[in-house]
Amino acid sequence: MPYSGNLMDNKRVKSAPLYLSWILIAQSLSIISFLSTRTFPHLVRIVGNELIAPVFRGSEITAVIASTLILLTARSVRLRRRRAWIVATTLQGVLILNSITHGLVQLLLKHKDEGLAFRSVGISHLISELVIFLLLIYFRKEFKTKSDIQTVIKSVFFLIQISLLSYFVGLAFVGLDKNSFEVKPNFCQILEITSKGIFGISSSVQYVSTHAQNRTEYTLAALGLLIVISTSWQLFKPNLHKAKVDIESLTEIRTLLSHYHDHDSLSYFALRENKNFIWSKNMKAVIPYSVVNGVMITTGDPIGDRESWPAAMAAFCVEAEDHAWIPAIYGCSEVAGVIWARETGFESLEIGDEAVVLVDNFTLEGPEMKNVRQMVNQIKRKEYSISIRKISEISVTELNELSELSDKWRSGGMERGFSMALGRFCDPSDPDLVIALAVQNGKAMGMLQFIPWGIDGLSLDSMRRSPDSDPGINELLISETAAFAKLNGFKQLSLNFATFRSIFEKGERLGASPFTRLSHKVLVFFSRFFQMESLYRFNAKFRPIWMPRYILFPSIGRLMRVALAILMIESFIPAPKIKKAKKLGVK
Repeated sequence: MPYSGNLMDNKRVKSAPLYLSWILIAQSLSIISFLSTRTFPHLVRIVGNELIAPVFRGSEITAVIASTLILLTARSVRLRRRRAWIVATTLQGVLILNSITHGLVQLLLKHKDEGLAFRSVGISHLISELVIFLLLIYFRKEFKTKSDIQTVIKSVFFLIQISLLSYFVGLAFVGLDKNSFEVKPNFCQILEITSKGIFGISSSVQYVSTHAQNRTEYTLAALGLLIVISTSWQLFKPNLHKAKVDIESLTEIRTLLSHYHDHDSLSYFALRENKNFIWSKNMKAVIPYSVVNGVMITTGDPIGDRESWPAAMAAFCVEAEDHAWIPAIYGCSEVAGVIWARETGFESLEIGDEAVVLVDNFTLEGPEMKNVRQMVNQIKRKEYSISIRKISEISVTELNELSELSDKWRSGGMERGFSMALGRFCDPSDPDLVIALAVQNGKAMGMLQFIPWGIDGLSLDSMRRSPDSDPGINELLISETAAFAKLNGFKQLSLNFATFRSIFEKGERLGASPFTRLSHKVLVFFSRFFQMESLYRFNAKFRPIWMPRYILFPSIGRLMRVALAILMIESFIPAPKIKKAKKLGVK
């Protein structure tokens, strides 16, 4: 599917599924409203003797189930999912047949007045159903997202499971109900009552009262509604996506990283194992991405030739459209953000700042570095020694030992971080990574892992420390790494990412606006759970320059979905497990 440039150019075409989704929501609510007025007690007394009860009740329950399905389908229709279009179109046909059948039964069997029959049908609803059906047919070509056979298969198995469970619950409910029937039903009658009731159809069994009949039939209909809602929810879930990265692709990305030296400090994290890649047509630029909860997220800037970025961005948007995913960019630089906004028309929001230490200017001297200097001097007096080496300079045996220590120090805790985390520690496949190791009396007590950032920079990946280590060990490791970097020709050292750093800084200033103070208080509260303030204050100790980072998203209406996906991908809240990539081409 060709990409036509700025998303705003496609506004008219893309509006059709959006408008159809709102029409479906309005239709669903109108059906429910229509039926609620039809079933008020005083109206039932007026028309009750004029209708065939099984047909009337059955058609109402069918309409309720259909309207619920329409409501659930509307969101997926907005996302242009093909299977949602199939369900929505089928439902309109069911509603049209249901309305016509209901009116014809009354006209032929009870009423000779054609006007009364059409009033029973609900002529306005019949017309709206026909119009919506024709609109869905007319715009059918807009619903062309790629199908996910795994989701469909899972939905079929789920339908079988929930149907069997609901059916047995219905059998138990009817079988144990001894007071609702004039004559206790036998097993075959119980099967009949349950089977028909789940579909909203009355059985021929006599009840002791109308109240008892309604209680039984509406309970069984509720089980049928449960089947519809749960199965629809399963069917309309975002397409499943598994990362599959072959060795050739990884090799090509490493080539780009080595060839284009002015890349982003997050670029090396593209080699994380649970990412996929979108390439420009000329293979000179690539965008890494992952899919979480229906959101297609790329972190950092595109990799490679900057002139080829727009082509990679176009391919990224096409891939998102083909699978009905929401495209989002998380943690990109200002340079990349400007290009993304120009090429896609996405909304942007400053999400925080990256702390970058300029190695040539870094020193422990001066009053502003007093806190760091004191902590470093204190821990040095406790006989800590620091060694800083590339992974290629460390033996495989020692790398395995350090990796095991890293896992032990984490104590099985959840590994947080995605945009600035490689997901592996002391791996021989990353020979250019730098390990800073703190040792006390021959025992490893803490270590940092840095990834390469172009030819003159390092970017912090992981911080590990023993539970028995002393306070200040990270300050010592960072200050020693800065000294190492200066001696070895590195110019910059990227530390942690500080979320909403400017609000923490401005909220403490004299004269801060009421909105800024309120935002600061809210962030301080959430920092109890997400460590935002503590990371900002730790980074600020080293007097870094702050490089703003941005998120971009299609529209304000999608921001909550994108924010939720970011929290999931950073492991702040539970999320579907992102499976590691299947490495192809390896025996």
